[in-house]
Amino acid sequence: MKWDEIHDQSRVVVDKAIENLLAEGKEVEKKENDIVEKLRDVEYVGKKLEKRKRYSGKDAFLRLKHQMERRKRLRVAMWMASAACVAVVCVILLQWKQIEVLLPKTSTIVKQENIFPAEMKAILVRADGEQVVLGKEYRNWEEIGNVLIAADSTGLEYNRLKQTNTDTVVFNQLIVPRGGLYLLVLADGTRVWMNSDSHLKYPVMFAGGKREVILSGEAYFDVVKDKSAPFIVRTESGNIEVLGTEFNIKCYSDETALVTTLVNGKVKFDDGINPSVILKPEEQLIFEKENSQSIVRKVNVNHYISWKDNRLSFQGETLDMIMKTLSRWYNVEVVFEDSTLKALEFSGNLDRFTDIQEFLSLFELGVNVKFEVKNRTVYIRKGN
Repeated sequence: MKWDEIHDQSRVVVDKAIENLLAEGKEVEKKENDIVEKLRDVEYVGKKLEKRKRYSGKDAFLRLKHQMERRKRLRVAMWMASAACVAVVCVILLQWKQIEVLLPKTSTIVKQENIFPAEMKAILVRADGEQVVLGKEYRNWEEIGNVLIAADSTGLEYNRLKQTNTDTVVFNQLIVPRGGLYLLVLADGTRVWMNSDSHLKYPVMFAGGKREVILSGEAYFDVVKDKSAPFIVRTESGNIEVLGTEFNIKCYSDETALVTTLVNGKVKFDDGINPSVILKPEEQLIFEKENSQSIVRKVNVNHYISWKDNRLSFQGETLDMIMKTLSRWYNVEVVFEDSTLKALEFSGNLDRFTDIQEFLSLFELGVNVKFEVKNRTVYIRKGN
């Protein structure tokens, strides 16, 4: 059945149901009467519909259909399913005097505190050891080597005040804590988006015909091209060398693999043991730390770089890995009371919500899982 046919049939069914509910003189039960009252409250319904405008019902339905045709695995594409259901009803009701059938909320999440997502914040460790807390306020100062550093709500930027020839390399370190994000512009113009719980050590000014930085955590690099000075990112598992390109590196110490995703250009990965691996655009390298093996695959890069644009995108990702990401973004601890839930797989593409409570409620749609948030810890267990 095509989408248009489903849409038309849904309109007929919903229109008829609403007409029966609103029929003058029709006796209704208390539960139905509550729905009727909400149907007649245009202002209340209008606000609810406004919150649904971002969903594309057709796109969500097609994505769900694709998921259902795949191999039978432990996969729950609940985000697309919920988006499709909500969007179908919203499209119909927007055309029918902007009326929405509102169902009672069934979330089992215990709301005890507001836990907000990552914001622009970091700690700069200068060459002399001074630690500078960076936030939204504007600051600027001069660093060793005639370099001006400026920071504000958009990030941290290095600019050379005057041309100097020196082989002396002075390092700074940028630390982005859990619950933080930050943008760094290096002295050569390379832009680095740093994710939560990440550290980057880098020269205030590149010298000696090379550009090297040291990363722990996750960062997205937009490297300025310079054939005379290759750009190298060093990690505990290996090095990534580029000339000029855009790519993402995820190398958290508590995860079992280093993951490099290439957007455009060309990068080379070298672990110091195996032959180096060269990636092409839209390819991803997964380096397993335990056995020092590399896997290269073709991917949709948007799933792996959307975090820098404040979006959370997953494709067949386990709940275990998703919760690790959320724990860093929202600076919370996670406890699985039932370890089998870690293997649940989800696919979805969502904006970050203001409060983690709203985010977690989506996981409970159609899934036998329950979340409880208490004292900045998320407890995960099977539902009733």
